[in-house]
Amino acid sequence: MQNVLSPQQHTILQRERDLFSSLESIAVRVEATAHERSILARTRQQLDEFFLLVVVGEFNSGKSAFINAMLGQRFLDEGVTPTTSQLYVLGYGPQAVAEQVEPFLLRVSYPVSWLQEINIVDTPGTNAVIQRHQEITEAFVPRADLILFITSADRPFSESERVFLELVSEWGKKVVVVINKIDILDGEPALNQVIDFVRDQASAVLGVVPRIFPVSVKLAQRAKGMTEEAEASKTALETPAELLSASRFPALESYILRTLDQQQRLQLKLGSPLGVAENLHRVYTTTVDKRLQLLESDFATLADIDAQLDGYAADMRHDFQFRTSRIDNILYDLRARGDDFFEETIRMGRFFDLINGSKLRMEFERDVIADTHERIEHEVNDLIDWMVERNYRQWQEVTQHLGRRATLHGDRIVGDIGGSFEINRKQLLQSVGRSVREVVASYDYEAESRQLSDSVRLSLTAMGAVEVGAVGLAAVLLAILSRALDPLGLLAAGGMAIAGLFLLPARRRAAKNDLDAKIEAVRQRLRETLTTQFERELQRSLQDIREAVAPYTRFIRVEQDKLVQLDQELDGVALEVRQLRSQLHALDVTSQPSPAS
Repeated sequence: MQNVLSPQQHTILQRERDLFSSLESIAVRVEATAHERSILARTRQQLDEFFLLVVVGEFNSGKSAFINAMLGQRFLDEGVTPTTSQLYVLGYGPQAVAEQVEPFLLRVSYPVSWLQEINIVDTPGTNAVIQRHQEITEAFVPRADLILFITSADRPFSESERVFLELVSEWGKKVVVVINKIDILDGEPALNQVIDFVRDQASAVLGVVPRIFPVSVKLAQRAKGMTEEAEASKTALETPAELLSASRFPALESYILRTLDQQQRLQLKLGSPLGVAENLHRVYTTTVDKRLQLLESDFATLADIDAQLDGYAADMRHDFQFRTSRIDNILYDLRARGDDFFEETIRMGRFFDLINGSKLRMEFERDVIADTHERIEHEVNDLIDWMVERNYRQWQEVTQHLGRRATLHGDRIVGDIGGSFEINRKQLLQSVGRSVREVVASYDYEAESRQLSDSVRLSLTAMGAVEVGAVGLAAVLLAILSRALDPLGLLAAGGMAIAGLFLLPARRRAAKNDLDAKIEAVRQRLRETLTTQFERELQRSLQDIREAVAPYTRFIRVEQDKLVQLDQELDGVALEVRQLRSQLHALDVTSQPSPAS
């Protein structure tokens, strides 16, 4: 074909090669079937081979008989039962030779001159009497440059023919319809009725009105002396010319061998692969769109999880403030009792009590400190248990959300979009969900609470410079409070060191102010410690959850990038097909003879 191409046609041919290379690359990345990848490779290969005329139709419609009539000799088997069990590709050769080149594909050479430019393919019947036969035929349709669709006048355009023609239409092939066995019809009105019916049905399927040739292959064979009935025809005063005219075969033969000249065949050959490209472009675009839609819902799942985590963090911080305010209230009560204690104790009427330091300390611890440290420890432990329980509950909610996502689409969609994409995605969701469930299942309330409580205790110990070893939180708080609540050395000094207090009532106010300041310092220290631990625990929990779903997050983001790239490449394929069709149409118009010629 290279030797007869014009420069414009050669450019189009090279662009089509590049187009199919791009489609083959896309096919690999969308995990196309082996059948689709084979179609792409064979179509690209067919660009450099002979014009391919593929003859299709139901068994017993006369496909093999038609080809024999074209060859002028009974070369292929004919019969009322399926005789073509594989594909025959007929090309030129000095003698009749058959070679099995693939399973179910026989390449045959035959000494007929027009086969030097046209290869013709005889296919098994399409009505699936033998299912494998129909599969063979359907697999070869994408490689055709022109489809010759043969139907029979005794059952024109059956339902199985309509279904098969829809398949042909999907590949964008040019179709010529042949109505065989018109010799069985009773007159011209009956023939016109069949022609009109076939034209209407074929036009509805193809979207265009096809060329239709009514013929009698049987009469054409008799006219060419290919049957034993040829001798009998002489006694019936039927000459070969009369038989050939009655067969209407010359019009079809002329169309194939003369009307379809070299340039028209080239135009068909260059245009035919574009139908394959359009068909597979639709298939791959649908696949990519479905996967992108699925990823959209995956991103919505991640957004739901993020929203849950943000809401969880906001709720936790709000509730934390409420819970720490209860600890603040305990310390505010302590300060009020301390103020009352100084008002009652640091006055002249209790001078002798004031000089008894040990008694004063006991009263201070009994009336002021009282059970403050135990109440604070109780609130802190409650807060810790609350944090642990809320973390656990949040893990459960994420687990349930992922579990619903993992089962929502998997079984239904995997068959629609094919390949490993959904399988990998489903396995990943199951793996992430399983990991999260394992964390939830292994969650140890007591250990988590104990660890958090120890962290708070050690932090307070360090901040309060208290040496308490491994004693409990209450001991730490008692040590800190006792040290903090010794205003002006009152409890440590005792005795006459405070004798001057009755002379200076202002000292009482100073003591109360100092007590208030130290209680506030303890409150701030305790709040800072708890806040630090709370935020650390909250962030750790959030981070653990995000890390647990990170493989899922990475997968859908990487897949989205791949699919967006594929979508852009498919847009490029569609644009290239449109441009090539436009150029072919322009060449076709310029190659048509002028009205004056």
